[in-house]
Amino acid sequence: MTEHPRAELSAYLDAELSPEESAAVERHLERCTECSRELALMRELGGAMQSMEMQHRSRSVWEGVHRRLTRPIGWIMITIGALVWAGLLLVRWWQAELTVEWVAATGVGLGLLLLLVGIGHEQYREWKTTRYKDVER
Repeated sequence: MTEHPRAELSAYLDAELSPEESAAVERHLERCTECSRELALMRELGGAMQSMEMQHRSRSVWEGVHRRLTRPIGWIMITIGALVWAGLLLVRWWQAELTVEWVAATGVGLGLLLLLVGIGHEQYREWKTTRYKDVER
């Protein structure tokens, strides 16, 4: 091999060459430090890309929900919800109509409502700040 096999290095790295072609590239790599360095860089870049890909895949829907709830609007909504729920509990207790089922149902319902409002607010804020909102498809 008289010239540098730059096009074959990627195929060699991905094991896409025939045994004869691989042997020729390996013989060249033994003599050429430039191509050996380039192959080492390609390996490092491939490893970095794979680790980034794995990090990207590990994100789940729940991580997105968690990010949205830990923002200030999430804390404000949780505080308001807790205060409203405590107020409803006091009114029911004053009326002597307080049951465990009512407490659980109102807590779950109020929590879901506030979760939806928080996510809706986040989506609206994201829509308002995106650069591509006026782009037509």
